[in-house]
Amino acid sequence: MPRRDPSERRLRPILTALVALVVACSEPPPPERVAPPEPAATPVPTPPVADDCPATGVATTPLPRTLPEHETLAYWLARTQELADLDRPVLDLAAVQALNAATETSPALGFGGRVDLLAPIDVAALASGLQARLGYLRERFATGKYVRLDGAPLPAELQARYGGEIMPEALARDMRGPLSASTGTKEQVPKDSQDLPELRVALDLIPIYCGPQTEPYYTPSRDPEFDRNLCSMARAQELVQILRPWDGDLVLARTSYVVGWIDLRAAALSPPLSLAEARSFLRGPYRRVGAAIDLPLEAGGTQPLPFAALVPVAPGAPGRVLVATAAGVSSARADDLRFADSPRPLTRRAVLEEAFAYLGERYGWGDRNGGRDCSRYLMDLFAGLGVLLPRHTSDQAIAGSYTVEVAPGLPEADRLQLLDTHHRRGVLLLHFPGHIMLYLGRNAEGTPMVIHSFAEYLIPCEGRRDGAPAGERETLLKVDGVHVSDLELGRGTSRTAFIQRITKITVLGPNR
Repeated sequence: MPRRDPSERRLRPILTALVALVVACSEPPPPERVAPPEPAATPVPTPPVADDCPATGVATTPLPRTLPEHETLAYWLARTQELADLDRPVLDLAAVQALNAATETSPALGFGGRVDLLAPIDVAALASGLQARLGYLRERFATGKYVRLDGAPLPAELQARYGGEIMPEALARDMRGPLSASTGTKEQVPKDSQDLPELRVALDLIPIYCGPQTEPYYTPSRDPEFDRNLCSMARAQELVQILRPWDGDLVLARTSYVVGWIDLRAAALSPPLSLAEARSFLRGPYRRVGAAIDLPLEAGGTQPLPFAALVPVAPGAPGRVLVATAAGVSSARADDLRFADSPRPLTRRAVLEEAFAYLGERYGWGDRNGGRDCSRYLMDLFAGLGVLLPRHTSDQAIAGSYTVEVAPGLPEADRLQLLDTHHRRGVLLLHFPGHIMLYLGRNAEGTPMVIHSFAEYLIPCEGRRDGAPAGERETLLKVDGVHVSDLELGRGTSRTAFIQRITKITVLGPNR
């Protein structure tokens, strides 16, 4: 989920992410240096005239220096073919499985990692993560860093919900599902019985709140599009685990990638699944929906499925899928060109095909209104190929095969050299605090380009001085979607250019 520079007054302030332990990965041995080609000159966007510097505006489409052909799949397939074999897997099946397993077990990811919803619940880890998150939010309320939309502080009765210590023993009471062996109260392995986790399927978007309330809160900029209480949303046909009742209609719940609170009264959920159904929805294999459709069910009627939904293949019936409905799980035919297999080999062609399938999809902080922020875009993109990334940017940045740390003062020529070297090895994600992008490579003119979901960027106004404070003689342009851009956006502003801000290069591919 994107985060913004704290110094940017009257612009979007910093995102407060889920509290998670973040441990930097070691950079691999430096490769043999190869002189990169000279990049083509990339002029700064034409700024407004000296006496016309609006605070905000709307970006053009395509973005500056992005040509129409740059936003086509065919262009990047041709460019990538010059670099590597499009159809050779960058990671084999065993390597992908190891990568997925690491997102559940890596101590570096901690509370930001993924979880196996069929595994016994680790109440101690859950309590520790929730305690850290609520403590962080409590401090934000107390210092006025999070307020209501009208600028007023959260009422005392709401702030009180974030007080007190979350103890594992208390949390374990009323828990719906088997607890880990350390708790010693329930079975280690779930059976099709009362110890089965309460697993349901989302039938529509379901908000997952960061704290135990449904009311939104914001940074002092009070932008209604950035509700800091919206951690994510469960999307249609995703598995949701109901953990325990909380307060009123609120329950503590989780998906495989985020934990938080949902309003059970308003949540569109299927009835609880059987163990066999849960295994299918959690383990796959799946068919990925290529466009929003109303899928005819074999039992009669239809079920709406959104673009990019993953529906499990019916066991023993390759041409059929299982679909959750308000009445339970039904089957349907899904053997036409609207569906693609998942997982499938992690090739450069497959990654590009998935990436460009989302082109033009709208941006949404925490999946607001069904949009996707930068990390949700990448998580869904790679899920369609069978690669399970964490939900948030800082966690995705350390969840690849290996991560290259980019020193703050590293010259831009050396940054480009790192991109060239590691792009030959595999698929690259480029991270700076609060944002993450998929690297496409260099265009025909030698300019490095990316595809990403993002909300905005800055351009300088005429007369802006180097080192001027944030908000002085610069305009914030809204993008709000998945687009192709170069890494020059932001040049000459308080945020600086994307290429200057990159702190990590995350590689999916062999470290050699």
